[in-house]
Amino acid sequence: MEKTYVIRWKSKTNGRCGTGTTMFDGKEAELLAEELNRDYPEIEHQPFEIQAAVPAEAAVSAAG
Repeated sequence: MEKTYVIRWKSKTNGRCGTGTTMFDGKEAELLAEELNRDYPEIEHQPFEIQAAVPAEAAVSAAG
């Protein structure tokens, strides 16, 4: 399984947000986000697929 997911997070108290750098497969990312949301309820965590963030046209033009 490809590791194409990272964890995105957003603070519910101050609005800060960010994206983790560790890559996971979809199921790992989903389980980790659920665990982090339980352990840190003041921060919202979501799995985010990196490949989905690149528009198809950009991927084609970058390839060449």
